[in-house]
Amino acid sequence: VLVQASAQPAEFRYPAFPALLPIGPDEVWIVTKAGRTHATDPGAAMEVRRHFLGRGATELVQRLVAPDPKLYQMGEFARFSDGGIGLFIDVQAVGWDGRHYRSGAEVARWDAKAGKFEAPRPVGPIDGVLYGYPLEFITEGSTTWQLIMAFGYHQPGGRWSVDAVRTDDQGRSWHFVRNLAEEFGGIRANESGFARHGDGFIVATRGYDRMARLHRTNREFHVLQQADLTGKYPFIHGYVGRPRVFVRDGHGYLIGRNWTRPSGGGTGSNPPMQLCLIRFDPATLAVTGCVILDNAANEAVTDGYYAVTA
Repeated sequence: VLVQASAQPAEFRYPAFPALLPIGPDEVWIVTKAGRTHATDPGAAMEVRRHFLGRGATELVQRLVAPDPKLYQMGEFARFSDGGIGLFIDVQAVGWDGRHYRSGAEVARWDAKAGKFEAPRPVGPIDGVLYGYPLEFITEGSTTWQLIMAFGYHQPGGRWSVDAVRTDDQGRSWHFVRNLAEEFGGIRANESGFARHGDGFIVATRGYDRMARLHRTNREFHVLQQADLTGKYPFIHGYVGRPRVFVRDGHGYLIGRNWTRPSGGGTGSNPPMQLCLIRFDPATLAVTGCVILDNAANEAVTDGYYAVTA
């Protein structure tokens, strides 16, 4: 709705994968990929726009174009304790086999005086690990936590994991906290999201085994409780894709792409995906309800849902 693809140059007509950053009571920044396809499109850019809620106007802040052969895939904002803003970018390149590979996350910092983002720079290895795909950030006090993925083709021993890292100096240096895939029992996790709850966190993971899971941890990301969701409830039949978690008025919420029908329903061998808001008890992780936000009619969806909260 906010990006008119037909008005874009041909190489930027595929807006996808939004993330939001509230700037004030009336202003929200939105970052999207601007490219040609879901992936494998060298030169794909990050576009940042500001949207004014009161008058419904949207304007381009900046387009950061990936230098060939790179492509920018996912963008995620971080707001640090000093008010600074970082745009963390999932940087990819196309391999000899035509598939996309992470080449190491980058960050573009907002220069308030210049009114633009600085050129993206590599985040670099964190305690010896080169990461890609920054997932989400939480800032509280002087600390910012981040969930980010490690990919086996970059790591000694071929480690694939979702890790928690932290910074106490506004992102100038990062430090490893926990390998969550290992902490959560050796699961193979992909996209994950998290929220603050009490003195710890609630983490949602998307498993490569198509399982959706919730995990409650302490402040150091040691697991206290976890629950498998897939197959336990009549409206969760696969993973919850690109999950985001938030807590409001004592209730926990999980939003993302979901399958409310088991395999074999819908059109063809697998049912279409839907965008769902799932409510759960943050103390017990028990799911108490599910609302379909989009595609209740089970029509074909050509790409995935990437929901965001603010």
